[in-house]
Amino acid sequence: MNYDQLNTIGSDEAGVGDYFGPMTVCAAHVPADKVALLKELGVKDSKNLSNGTVDKLARDIIHIIPYSLVILDNPSYNEKIDAGWNIVKLKAVQHDHCIRNVYEKLDDGAQQDVQAIVIDQFTTENAYRKYVPDPFRPELIHQETKAESKSIAVACASILARSKYLEQMENLNRNLKTTVPRGASGKTDAFAAKIADRHGMDYLDNMTKKHFKSRQKVMDLLRKKGSM
Repeated sequence: MNYDQLNTIGSDEAGVGDYFGPMTVCAAHVPADKVALLKELGVKDSKNLSNGTVDKLARDIIHIIPYSLVILDNPSYNEKIDAGWNIVKLKAVQHDHCIRNVYEKLDDGAQQDVQAIVIDQFTTENAYRKYVPDPFRPELIHQETKAESKSIAVACASILARSKYLEQMENLNRNLKTTVPRGASGKTDAFAAKIADRHGMDYLDNMTKKHFKSRQKVMDLLRKKGSM
């Protein structure tokens, strides 16, 4: 299916694989008559774009199409995980929330003209319905692998979600007066251990995703150092 010939809502998220920082989720509505303009601006799969380009495109996109974006900060994220939610449920609920929100921003005519809802695939249809028993317009939902390259609406959502995540990380950099490493790696663990050694695990948990294996690795590093 060529989604760029349709009036489409696309949804994607950022920050899910990063120990530090929030999860951001965005849904964006792209009518078929805006596709050419967005492509001319350079909107495409955000994985192929530099952080600077992502930020520049995000500033353009927000003036062209309606969108809905949620920042699930670390305390809220950890609270959900502690309550028994898994990452699939977190994603599913937030995607559905953003899709509903952006739909509500459309006028009646645009609402009636929505032809597809495309989500960057992160689970099965059955699992999505398990966590969102009453999803918004299920007959229009398509979960696609590599959806950013198949739908410019998803590409826009991805750029907006990533831009907001990067903004949140810049705020964290300023607060800590250093550059916080992205992802989840030995480098991230060592950096986090220094933060925890200086300020304690509660302080670290407030800016990280507690369920990551990185947390146990941080505690192991602290024990080796004799800080725990």
